[in-house]
Amino acid sequence: MRTAVKMLDAEATRVGGYLIVWGSPAQRDLQGEYFTPETELGLDWFDRRPVLYQHGLDGAVGAAPIGVIDTLKSDAVGVWAEAQLDLRSRYLEAVRRLVQAGALGWSSGSLAHLVEVAEDGHIRRWPVVEGSLTPTPAEPRRTDAQMIKRAYAALGLDASRLAMDETLEGGEMPDERMIEMETTPARKRLPVVSAADALKAIEVGSPYDGLDALDLLHGYMLLRATKNFRGVSERYANALAARVSRAGWSGLKANELSHSAQAGFGDEWVPDLWSAQIWQKARLENVILPLFRTVEMPSNPFELPIEGADPTVYYVPETTDEAHLTLGSGNPIPDSKIGSGKVQLAAKKLALRVGFSAELVEDAIVPVLNLYREQALRAIADSLDYVLLNGDTETGATGNINSDHAAPAAGSRYLAFDGLRKLPLVTHTAARVDAGNAAPDLAKLRTARFKLPARHSARPSDLVWLVDGGTFARLLNLTEFLTMDKAGPHATAMTGQIGLVDGIPVLVSAEMPLTEADGKVGGGANDRGTALCVYRPGWVVGYRRRIAVGVEYLPYTDSYQLTATVRLAFARFDNTTASALYNLAV
Repeated sequence: MRTAVKMLDAEATRVGGYLIVWGSPAQRDLQGEYFTPETELGLDWFDRRPVLYQHGLDGAVGAAPIGVIDTLKSDAVGVWAEAQLDLRSRYLEAVRRLVQAGALGWSSGSLAHLVEVAEDGHIRRWPVVEGSLTPTPAEPRRTDAQMIKRAYAALGLDASRLAMDETLEGGEMPDERMIEMETTPARKRLPVVSAADALKAIEVGSPYDGLDALDLLHGYMLLRATKNFRGVSERYANALAARVSRAGWSGLKANELSHSAQAGFGDEWVPDLWSAQIWQKARLENVILPLFRTVEMPSNPFELPIEGADPTVYYVPETTDEAHLTLGSGNPIPDSKIGSGKVQLAAKKLALRVGFSAELVEDAIVPVLNLYREQALRAIADSLDYVLLNGDTETGATGNINSDHAAPAAGSRYLAFDGLRKLPLVTHTAARVDAGNAAPDLAKLRTARFKLPARHSARPSDLVWLVDGGTFARLLNLTEFLTMDKAGPHATAMTGQIGLVDGIPVLVSAEMPLTEADGKVGGGANDRGTALCVYRPGWVVGYRRRIAVGVEYLPYTDSYQLTATVRLAFARFDNTTASALYNLAV
């Protein structure tokens, strides 16, 4: 059986075939997913859609349209598509030959942010925005049966089971159109439970089976940095394309990137994907960073407008004189102004660099991928939380909360900007409470909380407690501390939350240090805990550069360098947005 694209006219300028074929849990595509008639496809969104080759990812053709889809019809099989090829396209003859040879199939393309796929692989929403002609569609039931036979022969399997009956019931010869629309694929004739089982039966192991998409992307970047790079092997390309597809980073229903013959394979999308994914992981693992509003900074520095003083409200008598109706003629309502303000965001850069030899890359590229990637991710994630919590720009010998009795070392990450702890400990000391080396209790926590102005302290949904591990252990002894297993409907999905106090989430951060008795980290015994109460809407994080990752080959040392950088700013709206309970016995 074939469901390949075919020519529909004598001039060989129109093509047709099934853009989408309905599936089921027992009939999935090569990505383990399936369409059904219930899938939202947005077929009425556009009258016409472009036809691309390989979804615009081919190095030679690129995103140049090679035709226009003007017909999309749903039937019992799937979505039938017809398109007019562009007679002016330089690739017209090449496409014609491939279609006439039965080498191309349809593949639908969507936009990743519009796609919805259920956990069982059922594609619930897939608005079709383009259709591509490809030699490697994701839907197995599109594959030319002759190609399947050759694969079975190469594997030494009996291909006779793939043969279709020559006649229909009653002895009639099958109509060509009926064969094209046949709903039962040849592969279904195998003596297995499902099409998915049939695929498993001919799977071949790969040395890259233990690596995920990020590992393979990292490896590609390392290889690409070499001076003699001419592309990766076909097995590596296949593994990379499969992992990227399974990770859901592509709005494509095809395996077009599963071979290495394409010019510029991966150059356009690998670095962007890897950078985006490393940022996503860092963000998901952070405790402090997700608490605050974030903005993109179009310039550095960037001034963010905020509310200022409210207008003045007066008591006024009733208007009884006609003259009062004219402004400036004794109007009894005095005027006032609405104040305005601004917060300046100045981005600072955090960076890491990892070096490794060319010999390590050549001899052990696969084993080191996980190690280096995880080290980079963890370091970036930790540092983002660390500087937001512990930032202090003071460089004097006794002034920094992270180096109380000695000048900070040059380049210390906490020198980037002032963070949460510094505000109550140094800048606005009226908002700090000394626990006197006693264990935390509800009274002390409330005292620290209500050091904030009433407009903040009375809004528990906008507050958060940040504590160190030792303080958290002491909080567990409080009967008023509502742990997450008891919070029930009051529990939230806030990252790192471990309980509630008076309805305020409590988060424990590994970046919250133990301190000396003054709440600062010094050269003596740092064995006291801190509980920080933060009004979250009063702080903002600004990004001038999201996390960027690069790998560079250094020929003069025959080595590689992995670098990760981020430029961000952190600022508060005023000095009343954090309080601290410090000098806690832990």
